[in-house]
Amino acid sequence: GLVSPRTWEDCFDPIALENDGVPRIYSDNDIIENMAKDVDIIMHGHPTTLFEEVDPYRITSEPSSAPSATPSSEPSNSPTADPSSTPSSSPTISSAPSTLEPTRRPTMQPTFSVASVPNNPKPGYFNYDPSSPYGPNYWRNIDIDQSNPGFFHEEFDLNEGSRIFNDCGSGDKQSPIDLCTKPRGICTETHEMRPKPGDYKMSGNLIEKQILPSMLRLVMEPRTGEEPDPPQIDFSSNGRGITDMTNIDFKFPSEHSICGHKLDGEMQYYTFHPMRKRFVAVAFFLDATEGNPRNNHLQEVIDAFTVEFVKNKKKCEVKQQGLAGSFVGGRGLEMINKTAEDLEFHELFHDDNEQWNSTLQSNRRLASSWHPFDPEVQKSVHFWGYSGSLTEPPCTKNSVDWKVMDVPTPISPKQLQQFKHLLFNHVDGNCKRTSVHNSQGSVARPTQPASRYYKCTRAEYVSDEERLVCGDQGCVIPFGAGLNPYYAPLVHVTGPPTRRPSSK
Repeated sequence: GLVSPRTWEDCFDPIALENDGVPRIYSDNDIIENMAKDVDIIMHGHPTTLFEEVDPYRITSEPSSAPSATPSSEPSNSPTADPSSTPSSSPTISSAPSTLEPTRRPTMQPTFSVASVPNNPKPGYFNYDPSSPYGPNYWRNIDIDQSNPGFFHEEFDLNEGSRIFNDCGSGDKQSPIDLCTKPRGICTETHEMRPKPGDYKMSGNLIEKQILPSMLRLVMEPRTGEEPDPPQIDFSSNGRGITDMTNIDFKFPSEHSICGHKLDGEMQYYTFHPMRKRFVAVAFFLDATEGNPRNNHLQEVIDAFTVEFVKNKKKCEVKQQGLAGSFVGGRGLEMINKTAEDLEFHELFHDDNEQWNSTLQSNRRLASSWHPFDPEVQKSVHFWGYSGSLTEPPCTKNSVDWKVMDVPTPISPKQLQQFKHLLFNHVDGNCKRTSVHNSQGSVARPTQPASRYYKCTRAEYVSDEERLVCGDQGCVIPFGAGLNPYYAPLVHVTGPPTRRPSSK
């Protein structure tokens, strides 16, 4: 780090201390205003600069004329300069590495500062700390306020006017679950999900951006007439027709797992069937493997949440300064208090090529309608399916038909860190930290006892694009030029077998 400025007046005996090896700055002022310029310092009586490499243990400026002829009493830590020219008769063979391939993530997981539990938690408060009385192991004890439950999904009257129960400890058709290679159910779907993007823009008021304690959420304005349209999905079989999208939730890491493995995140698209009083949720895994390029479509989502994050932080700063009046946005990304989190924010969100403005620049990017099933998001038409629950209190059982896509959505590692920063470091207008993540940086409910699930593959249906070209049975070489590119599923199921793409 930089050395604190010192002058000779700071020293009791400058002559005695001149050669003590401590660098001192020569300056007329106690504080150096511009540390970017070279500043003269003294090291063992030799002038140098603050940005010149200095050896504090240097005794002489020149090496000795010749090395000692007598070897030192202790062996050298370094190998000999030249290896022997003749190999040994029986060379030593190093043991094989413990793993054939490098691990995808470091063994040590990062830790995150955890917000303290409120002194008097409101009814319905919960968190993800496994050791907390409000953690997932104790969600069954959470009090449900019947007069004001405060749970978003209960606004859809899933209980049809009856009492709201806490189902988190029931063990009955709970979510999330682990999905793997041996489904026991049968896929009855006859065609792929057919989404319609609707008319909603990410920058508009019809998509509300919420940074909640347990997730990032996009809430779609309910339909009020024929126009404008929210995003919609035409489901086959148990989806039963076209349903409007209600919200999109972002969780980190993923809540569902594949053969015991959780991915970096999960997007959950909820639609609601008003006649059946059920949700149909489509889940996309997020994969932030090192080397993944930036996902431009999801960057629009990150930018939209960033505007909300900055707006709330500015409200907090105004409150801290005791300023009157309400906050008006559009002041860019400059931070008043340069805390460690502020510096991390700038590192993650500042555009090196231009000064990013949180309103003007974002609104220009987000002006067009946002398609939840953009090709940068959806890489497959096949999925695992099962009947389960909401993944947080009150964990309403058997209320969601889950469809978990079998190919993840790629994002860059930096985008994953941006998502996490927006959620885990968020403060509201009252300067209170809102996130309820645990020390491992998780807002994912642990997997629940397995429900009977099924897996849709090419044996049940092919993509609409392929069907248009080759008919209902699909093409012999289904992933050729002009057709959908092939992305391998996370795992291949063992029954019914997936018809693999041609190797030709």
